[in-house]
Amino acid sequence: MKTSFFKKGRLQPVFLILLTSVFLLGCQGNFMEAEEELNLALKDAHITEIDSEGTLPDGAAYEIVLPESWNALPLKILIVYAHGYVDVTKPVALPADKIDGVEIKDILLNGIDYMGQTLPVGYASTSYRANGLVVLDAVEDILQLRSLLTTFFEQSEYDEPAAMLLAGVSEGGLITVLTTEQNPGLFDAAIATCCPIGNFYDQLQYYGHAHVLFKYFFGPSVSGINIGSPRGVSKNTMYAWEAGELPRAIAEVLQNDYRYNGGNKIRQFIACAGIPVNMATQAPEDVIRSLVEVLRFPIMATNDAIMRLGGNPYNNKYPPVQYEGSDNDRKLNLTVDRICRPNWERAKEEIANYETTGLLYTPLLSMHTEFDHVSLFSHQGEYATKVGANPLFIPVPVLDRYGHCNFTVSEIHEAIGTLLSGMP
Repeated sequence: MKTSFFKKGRLQPVFLILLTSVFLLGCQGNFMEAEEELNLALKDAHITEIDSEGTLPDGAAYEIVLPESWNALPLKILIVYAHGYVDVTKPVALPADKIDGVEIKDILLNGIDYMGQTLPVGYASTSYRANGLVVLDAVEDILQLRSLLTTFFEQSEYDEPAAMLLAGVSEGGLITVLTTEQNPGLFDAAIATCCPIGNFYDQLQYYGHAHVLFKYFFGPSVSGINIGSPRGVSKNTMYAWEAGELPRAIAEVLQNDYRYNGGNKIRQFIACAGIPVNMATQAPEDVIRSLVEVLRFPIMATNDAIMRLGGNPYNNKYPPVQYEGSDNDRKLNLTVDRICRPNWERAKEEIANYETTGLLYTPLLSMHTEFDHVSLFSHQGEYATKVGANPLFIPVPVLDRYGHCNFTVSEIHEAIGTLLSGMP
């Protein structure tokens, strides 16, 4: 039976997890004995691991990786990782996401900071059964992986984890929160980073606005490639993006605006679309990179979203969105592409299944960079409003930071430590 050591309302935001070892090692008052035991357990620990891979019932690949020293560890933590959005044109595969150039799996296996030592952490993940806007199916895949983990530890020689955490980034963060809300007690705690957990409908509108506004300021085609619209994107356009041709062409158009126009069109585009980049403080190459990253989603995700939602989720026509921030807002609002498809209502109804409720019975830590251009920082505050005074929600805003899921390894260590510090 899975051991759960969290109690509702007892979480404390402390990064050092000293009391954890005292509790799990059964030491009643001798912290030095706990530290000595940990030192002995980790002294000869190796980075090598035990790796198990396979396929879940609905076709998703899975991976379970434990440190070789797993059974000798006094504190056995396993993190189930929910990866972010992958373009539908890419093959389905297990994630290899990185922070500071190091794979998340390796960060955990190499160990988190613990009591002045390095404590290896177990890792499990799934490819999901498909790529794209696979949120609802991915929740089911996470549940299947969780069930498999129970069987794995019951039938293997490896000790059961003392705690199992679910952690997700971007789309995986939304998957994490939905899984946690809908299945209280299944995981001991959760971490969700830079994810659209406040209002998913608004996030889709953000991408649609960026799409129509880029077309308004820079034209419907870039180097002869039609960039499509929120109505749909051609396969040729998606192939051009996948091949790198279209991102390079967009970057060149933006570079030329800097070079020949002082970045005036970029300035207007950013202001009207509400993209959190700063031309005054960020280097042009960083601004351009961020804008290209934003445009990836309208171009690569539009068709898949329309298919999965049973309709087109974008609407800037009824009522007409009034854009502001251009040199001529009247002209912009009279001539910008206006879209509202007949199946928009159906799509909006389906989007309700992707919206979080804020009903938490499991500790959840949310990390979000303040100037995230892909998934807006406002989601963290909106989710906090849904949650209300529930102490199980721990928002960690990373202020004055640009980029999407732009965290350091030490910040990940601290996030895990914050959750583990909530010991009874």
